[in-house]
Amino acid sequence: MKNLIEIKNLSKNFGDLEVLKDINLEVAEGEVICIIGPSGSGKSTFLRCINQLEVQSGGTIHYNGKNICDKKNDLRKYREEVGMVFQRFNLFPMKSVLKNITLAPVLTKKKSKQQSEKKALELLEKVGLADKANVKPSTLSGGQQQRVAIARALAMEPKALLFDEPTSALDPELVGDVLEVMRELADEGMTMIVVTHEMEFARDVSDRVIFMSDGYIVEEGKPQEIFTNPKNQRTKSFLSRIVG
Repeated sequence: MKNLIEIKNLSKNFGDLEVLKDINLEVAEGEVICIIGPSGSGKSTFLRCINQLEVQSGGTIHYNGKNICDKKNDLRKYREEVGMVFQRFNLFPMKSVLKNITLAPVLTKKKSKQQSEKKALELLEKVGLADKANVKPSTLSGGQQQRVAIARALAMEPKALLFDEPTSALDPELVGDVLEVMRELADEGMTMIVVTHEMEFARDVSDRVIFMSDGYIVEEGKPQEIFTNPKNQRTKSFLSRIVG
């Protein structure tokens, strides 16, 4: 399996604050990676750098062999292929669910309205919201809105998806439906990098778990290794508090 994303010596500073420190990671096609760690460890900033919503202070990010940090490369095209799902759903409140999903394919991929709507309805069926196409996001629960946000990301036909704590803004009883959609995507072979506090999901679904702390990747390995026999004391301490 070839590497889809390669990150080398990535660093990110905000003024004097060093948030990411010499991060190295390779992500294979079809691989599901879960990133765990305490708040403030740099997990979300890392994802935002991968998507180039934040520009790194040092290091490189390669996608399909191309350095996406190079100004000559088409960042818009890259973001079409490496989509992102946020904590807060970022849906357009005045547009219908259907319009939220079809807007980007029509505007940026020049798909026809008819083609985009057909695909959007298929995706709404996929995420269990086929009956919500014509409602406004404000009428939906948080979990439903997040599933719409996932459908919107999928409408761009991405090669990989980045999830930034996609369930952290949800009430506990709404988390399961969102995670179920993500499990199905993993089963279908979608390349995914997921920042999450959902330890059961990380243990059951990921191919690899990465533990971050203080801006570093402290430890990485198979879920079984990380959750049952972590090598680093910082990892052990974190998991003992979270998992018990």
